[in-house]
Amino acid sequence: MITINEIISIKDWETINRIPNYLLLITKESCEDCREVENYLEKNNNKVEHLIVNKINLDNPRSKELIDKLEWIKIEVDFVPFWTLIIESKRIKSVRGNVKIVKEII
Repeated sequence: MITINEIISIKDWETINRIPNYLLLITKESCEDCREVENYLEKNNNKVEHLIVNKINLDNPRSKELIDKLEWIKIEVDFVPFWTLIIESKRIKSVRGNVKIVKEII
């Protein structure tokens, strides 16, 4: 079983963004829907369709500096799970919801 790669630091963010195409999942510990999504990912090799998923957990205190630097998170993320499709290292489209919803933007 593959666990989801969690982005915690600015260095992690810079490293992950060398991968041109992936899905970014933003979660919280208290979110039941987030747990369901993470269970799905663990059973599906940490992928949705052909894309690897990386996550940022808003409840992880070690991620505070990263979240503060990525200002769009505080502006756009009002509901979790929140997904962003990254293509060629650029944010292309974002959605809120479960795996079925994110599949619609791939």
